[in-house]
Amino acid sequence: ELSKTRFWIKLALREVAIVAGLIALAGPQFGTQLEIVIPRGSDLYILIDVSRSMLADDVSPTRLDRAKADVSALVNRLEGERVGLIAFAGQAVVKCPLTVDYDSFRRALNELDPNSAPRGGTAIGDAIRKAIEVFNAKTDRDQAVLLITDGDDQESYPLEAATVAAERKVTIFTVGLGDSDKGARVPQKNSATFTEHEGQQVWSKLHSKLLEEIALKTSGVYIPAGTRAYDLGELYATHLQGRQGDDEAGQQRIRKSERFQIFLGLSLVALLADLLISAFRVSMPQVARNSETSPRPLRSSKPTAVAVTSLALLMISAKATAGESQARVREGLNLYQQQKFEEAGKEFAAAGEVLDKEKSEKAAVAAFDEACAWHRKGDKEKARDRYLKAGLSQDRAIATASHFNLGTMSAENARTLAGEKPDEVPSEKRQEILDDLKQAVASYRHCLEIQPEHAQSRRNLELVRNWIKYYSDRWREIDRQKKRDETNLIQFLEFLMQSQSDLKEGVRQLPENVPADALAELKRAQDELSEEVPHLKEKIASELSPRDPQTGTSTNEIPKEIQEGITLLQSWADKAGDQMGNASRELSRADSKAATALQQSATDELDQIWDAVIPFQPLLTKELADQTTIAEALIPEPAPSEDTRSTPDSVNVGSSPPLTIDDEQLNTWVQSQDKTLRKARLLVPKAEAELSRVENTPVPEATVAPQDPAAGGSTPQPTPQMDPEQVKAGLRKAIELSPKAVEAMEKAVEQLQKNDAVAAAPHAEEARRILEEIQNAQPKNEQQDQDKDTEQKQDESKDQKDQAQKKKDDQKKDDDNKEKKDDQKQDQKKDDQQKDKQKNDPSKKSDSQQDPSKQPEQKQVSQDRIEEALRKVRERQQEKRERDREARARVIGRAPVDKDW
Repeated sequence: ELSKTRFWIKLALREVAIVAGLIALAGPQFGTQLEIVIPRGSDLYILIDVSRSMLADDVSPTRLDRAKADVSALVNRLEGERVGLIAFAGQAVVKCPLTVDYDSFRRALNELDPNSAPRGGTAIGDAIRKAIEVFNAKTDRDQAVLLITDGDDQESYPLEAATVAAERKVTIFTVGLGDSDKGARVPQKNSATFTEHEGQQVWSKLHSKLLEEIALKTSGVYIPAGTRAYDLGELYATHLQGRQGDDEAGQQRIRKSERFQIFLGLSLVALLADLLISAFRVSMPQVARNSETSPRPLRSSKPTAVAVTSLALLMISAKATAGESQARVREGLNLYQQQKFEEAGKEFAAAGEVLDKEKSEKAAVAAFDEACAWHRKGDKEKARDRYLKAGLSQDRAIATASHFNLGTMSAENARTLAGEKPDEVPSEKRQEILDDLKQAVASYRHCLEIQPEHAQSRRNLELVRNWIKYYSDRWREIDRQKKRDETNLIQFLEFLMQSQSDLKEGVRQLPENVPADALAELKRAQDELSEEVPHLKEKIASELSPRDPQTGTSTNEIPKEIQEGITLLQSWADKAGDQMGNASRELSRADSKAATALQQSATDELDQIWDAVIPFQPLLTKELADQTTIAEALIPEPAPSEDTRSTPDSVNVGSSPPLTIDDEQLNTWVQSQDKTLRKARLLVPKAEAELSRVENTPVPEATVAPQDPAAGGSTPQPTPQMDPEQVKAGLRKAIELSPKAVEAMEKAVEQLQKNDAVAAAPHAEEARRILEEIQNAQPKNEQQDQDKDTEQKQDESKDQKDQAQKKKDDQKKDDDNKEKKDDQKQDQKKDDQQKDKQKNDPSKKSDSQQDPSKQPEQKQVSQDRIEEALRKVRERQQEKRERDREARARVIGRAPVDKDW
């Protein structure tokens, strides 16, 4: 039987054991005792920086608190060495002289704060000189200094002080605390705000170079602790332990006696007594003396027996079910060890189904085992599904392992796609590889969120990040090199100009409070673009140098005029590179306005090179395309056709609204027309130079172009040649008409500067017509005609598709209009019947007379016509945008890319 007395005794013993154990853990000390300490080893002065910069929180909790904690851990490892403490800021103060009484040293250490030094600032040199001053110069003991600071010094000449320490054979060990990259803000004294200087917050960084030089001069060691934890006990074991001492007499030290043994013994005795005392006592059964006092059978005894039997059956059933699932799991594990992964996965799946029905927590284990089996089998989809299910488990170990394996599976898939030679990976597979690696990073991060101390996930996370960086950088460099090799000078220049313009537009659209990541990405892109300038100079030199007509290689002898031209163009490229570098530096300072101006200057320099090297025919093609765009933009939208004009039964939508132009759009047109005018002035000199070259060049015979075997042919084909007379006629036509186009552009610019776009439109159209006439006068070779025919066929095919779609839309609209007309006829029939009734009964009025607000369905018809007119306007705008896009594509040689910055 349960004894209440014994229960309370056991409870009291347990309480005594717990309380006495807690007191023993607290380490009670009372009473004193004398202890003889023999100094051994070296003398060590610890110099701790207590300036306000040591209150920065880039090291948790602060730099000063971390320094005190690390020094306390060092003192715990000392074995008789004498240790002293010096606090310094703008002035050094001895807080504890050399002693073996480590308790007094700890008390002095715990009292350190920014008020421990009488003057602010940081004077590392004065602290070193103070330590040399208090050292005994005539002792044979080794002497060392441990300097803990963030390295910030205010002209106290620490290197000269270190030189003196080296002459005195004092070794200085330096420990640097703080973040050397970003740093941290310096808090103000007794305030929650931060220190400011000239309106800007003061940031303190770790200056490790000075601390390295101090340690190097004195044959010491520099420990770059930074923001991480470092055990100074390792410094003692490696460099301080076993250093030379002297034979000084032992020193007496009074210390308090440790008395935890009493309370620990009391706790152990109470626990032992609790184990020996039983909570129950033996009770003998009493025999009934007569029938009146004997117990009678209960009526509920039978139902009670049935309930107990049912409970037993349920327990047996549960054990049988659990035994079945456990047997399947064991069988699955055996199959897994035999590398029969498919059979093992099926066994685990069957066990998981049984456990899912019981809502057992062990179902996650079965799901995890099944995922591992499918993972090894190679069925990634099934494995991923099972891993995700197991990752939802409340068991942290199972969830962590599931996400870890998910990350490993994604990383394995990425490495498989990359293969042994990542440089040869096709461009269409690169994004898939990077997506898998990013998925692995996400899985490892989730794993660390569940279990932050999971070291393998942290290691793999950094490894996969390095893979992403390596692959991205390598593939970017391969694409850049491919761009350099496969483009000529003109194409490479246009690539640089377009990239610089896009980059400038991205910087211009940056918000005021732009995040640092966005600026860093733009700076990286600007640096990569500036790295292309040396390759641009190489292309200028290689393509503009004269070539041997027989071998096709550059000749060694370059005429003086050509060499001067190459040098001039390369100097412009250098100027563009300098402007790009300056723009990158302004981006690092977060000055987007200055960066935009420098990027525009770089674009102007590149455009100047383009103007100098562009041949006549590409220049004419680009001029015509640009002028066509300007002319179409200045011409107002035509008025709607007759079928969309107003009728007596519809709303008037035929009048075109006046052309409204904002200042920004007008400024854009002025800049575009002015740029086109500047390049149009180059047409005459380039046409004259081309004409002179053609007249002085003898007519070549039909040349044979080598056929690329990889293209599917081996027979050489003759290269088509243009008629020289037609070429000369086209160039003379350009020399004759180009000044007229320039004159028309000048008038257009003049009218645009007067904010009169309507008056500028005819002049822009006249300039476009003249350029088109010049273009038509130029001869075309067969290849160009074939390309044009192919492009025309593609346009016709596209137009046919658009017309078919338009017919479908029109048919649908006609069906809708037919239904509306039927409804209108029915309504009109009802109105006629109503009018007949009204004639028979003049006292009644029609609905329209009773309610003037009701109007016939003519308003609905006019709304349809409005929608039809708007649809046609939108179609014309879309066609115009497509024409502009195709024109830009013909000019730059590729489809323009719309970038969303």
